[in-house]
Amino acid sequence: MDNSLNKRILALFRCFISKIVLCSMFFLISDAAFCQNTSQNKVAEIRQQMAKIRQTTNWDNPAEAKKANEQIKVLMGQLVAATSASSSGQGSPGSQNQDGSGNSNSDGNKMSELQMEMGKQKVDVYTQLWEAGASGKSAPVLLAKPLREEIVAEFKEDETGSAANELTLEETKTLCLDMSTKTIELIIDQMQNYKSISTLIIVGGKNGSPVNLNDLFDRAKNYPLEVLYVINFKQYVKSIPETIVNFKKLTELGLFNNSIEKLPLAIGSLTSLKNLYLDINPISTITPVINTLTSLDTLGVAKTKIVEVELDKIKKSLPNCIILKQ
Repeated sequence: MDNSLNKRILALFRCFISKIVLCSMFFLISDAAFCQNTSQNKVAEIRQQMAKIRQTTNWDNPAEAKKANEQIKVLMGQLVAATSASSSGQGSPGSQNQDGSGNSNSDGNKMSELQMEMGKQKVDVYTQLWEAGASGKSAPVLLAKPLREEIVAEFKEDETGSAANELTLEETKTLCLDMSTKTIELIIDQMQNYKSISTLIIVGGKNGSPVNLNDLFDRAKNYPLEVLYVINFKQYVKSIPETIVNFKKLTELGLFNNSIEKLPLAIGSLTSLKNLYLDINPISTITPVINTLTSLDTLGVAKTKIVEVELDKIKKSLPNCIILKQ
């Protein structure tokens, strides 16, 4: 997963650096053109206006600083326009091929598009420089800000489950399903494509949520599952499907804060189970299911209806098991 993340960040970083290099080349070409044509006076005038705004603005006043930044952005647009006009004027005599072919129009269009793109990059960079200057001497110049925004936008898709890539599906070991989220169906649709899930956590959210455990267990039946939690569904979960028997390798099962009144017999066949947490459920008895779990080390029964007499019997049948009552 780390290699995939690094590759994606490196690709975006290279793209961003390429844009900066193109911008730098454009700056040099533009400045040279200004020295050779009449637009030099216009450029000088714009720069003087920008300098004046910088010197006369009270940057500690938010309203005044905002107004100044807006004026500067307008001037930057004018500066880029003057640069583009100058470059286009110089390039026009050579834009026609000697054989009079129509390729010149296509090349001219491509050049215009490139100039527009570089011009936009130039405005973005200048704007960041001016905003940093307005914030004081110690303010950072966040030239990598667009790169970070691209990365955030791309990985935002991963959070919704809509862009799960092959490496993610192969290597992810923990899957959390919060049934209270609006985009949960996107993740559920991908469940059968995961290959290495050893920990599955199914959560009902703050107030509990409807859930189809039969469907989720069926989608997860091929997982090499070792840890399973079904928690905080309150009144929405009153029983656990018998299909839990498919998870033969389970060593830990947590069923906190539901409305479970009885354990399925299938849990008795999960002989690798070491930790079982039934806390905050109206369950009143867990025998004989619990008696076959000879590997059980910890049993949580806080806030259940299991009586002391039954707990004493469990202690005798499973002497090595620690029973947590609180």
